[in-house]
Amino acid sequence: MTRRRHIPLLVMSVALLTATLVAGCGGGRRGDGKPRVAADIVPLAMICREVGGDRVEVEVLVPPGSSPHTYELSPGQVSFLSRADMLVLNGLGLIPWEESLPSRVGRPDLVVVRAAESVPNEELLPAVSEWSEGQGEGEAGGPRGSETYDPHLWLDPLLALRIVDAMEEGLERVDPENAGYYRERASELSARIASLHEEVLRRTAAFSHREFISFHSSWSYFARRYGLRQVGVIEELPGKEPSAGDVAALVKLARSWGVRAVFAEEQFNPRVAEAVAEETGGEVRVWTLDPLGDLGDPRKGDYCSLILYNLEIMEEALR
Repeated sequence: MTRRRHIPLLVMSVALLTATLVAGCGGGRRGDGKPRVAADIVPLAMICREVGGDRVEVEVLVPPGSSPHTYELSPGQVSFLSRADMLVLNGLGLIPWEESLPSRVGRPDLVVVRAAESVPNEELLPAVSEWSEGQGEGEAGGPRGSETYDPHLWLDPLLALRIVDAMEEGLERVDPENAGYYRERASELSARIASLHEEVLRRTAAFSHREFISFHSSWSYFARRYGLRQVGVIEELPGKEPSAGDVAALVKLARSWGVRAVFAEEQFNPRVAEAVAEETGGEVRVWTLDPLGDLGDPRKGDYCSLILYNLEIMEEALR
């Protein structure tokens, strides 16, 4: 989905992982019996922690503040991964190296949960560069003859419910003795997310503006679910900055749609977003969202808090 960066670190990570597996043969529970779970991104780690409670140990592979599109594993993460019981991946090309991880680990007993596999194809949206009827139009209605899908599934609470079910099933496979515990916690989390959806539905219905430009296509699923319109994106591919002509086209889009908000993201430099806003002559303001969250920040440290954190910023920008 995106260019690989820091190739020497990636090569080193592969070498370290291979050496670790040869030396230690992976596997093996902690002394306290807790399953070890490696999750590629923070939102999936949030869901895993909420379902697993104090009976699992969860390591995040892409830490807060980093872009999943460009991050490479650290040696410590490689070591944890070699001993993990379960690997949770988003899929759909969100992270360039993630689909090769199960084969690198090389353990037949490793349980792999892919969030994207819990969502039917008809509910997926195509990648932004393949959307028809205008760049970034979230109401395009899903894939149109394409197998390249937008990976930002977790930002739609109703799709997150499917991920909760997949997480529960994975933990039950890893730790069947605590299946009832995981089932109960998954049910409680699903109820909270269903209630969250109703709240977001109510609050977005009050927005006076429904169009926005985003840094990249993170908010496509959210926009589709709640009747918003992502009319354009600044970077169609992470790391590919727009040309002067692209910026001019975005400014034209902003004016033609009456856009008042450009949503930057905490994981990326806002410079280009600010340049787009400036070119509109003050008609547009930049707001910073966080699609990934931070387990250490109570404002956005669990799934429901993360969605509400971003909703509050959108309310200010669009109401």
